[in-house]
Amino acid sequence: MLPIKFRTNDRSGREAAWNQAYLGRRAIEIYRELSSGKTARFDEKRVHLLTCAARVFAEQGYKRASIRQVAQATGSSLAGLYHYVSCKEELLFFIQYHTFGVLAEELEAILNRSATPEVHLKDMVFSHVRYLVEHLPELKVCTTELGSLQGEYYQQVLSRRQRYFELTRQILIRLGEQDQGARVEANLAALYLFGMLNWIVMWFDPQRNDPVELSESLVELFLGGYRRKSMK
Repeated sequence: MLPIKFRTNDRSGREAAWNQAYLGRRAIEIYRELSSGKTARFDEKRVHLLTCAARVFAEQGYKRASIRQVAQATGSSLAGLYHYVSCKEELLFFIQYHTFGVLAEELEAILNRSATPEVHLKDMVFSHVRYLVEHLPELKVCTTELGSLQGEYYQQVLSRRQRYFELTRQILIRLGEQDQGARVEANLAALYLFGMLNWIVMWFDPQRNDPVELSESLVELFLGGYRRKSMK
């Protein structure tokens, strides 16, 4: 079902209000389906759809890209595309919801392993960079297009982003509790760290940048600035 387009010259708010209400209801329906476990693991066709859509959005920009361009990129018809999503914004929602869900799940698995906060941080950064290398368009879209979502779509993605951020912040809190202490509080440090990670999508070149070396140098650089220098 698609949002209704009112055939009226009065566009002062009825169409916008109805469509916003529709998007809110649809986002809640999707969230309930995903949370129920029935579709928690995206099937291969939907993964292919999201991958192609992310590439189109990353190259064209979400606002300029059309749903027809996405259909062409997937090699399917518009009707086939609408079997999985009802509108372009729902595609953007799925891309971001899925991406941050995977990142948070991987970080939770890392934190469930007994290790020092330094090891947890290194594993977190490597996990993020590895995912970036494998899904560069998706992370570029997530970095640049959160503000393009509205209502419940925005809130559901924001919740997952905040979960990922909070898990990372807890690592930095533990680091700051060590003997050397920290130069800045953990929340600000986490913002710095994600600023470094998020900007990688703007310049990363798989022909020139080795993911392992990139991860190691980023962690070394971050820890050098985050920790207080030891007293001699």
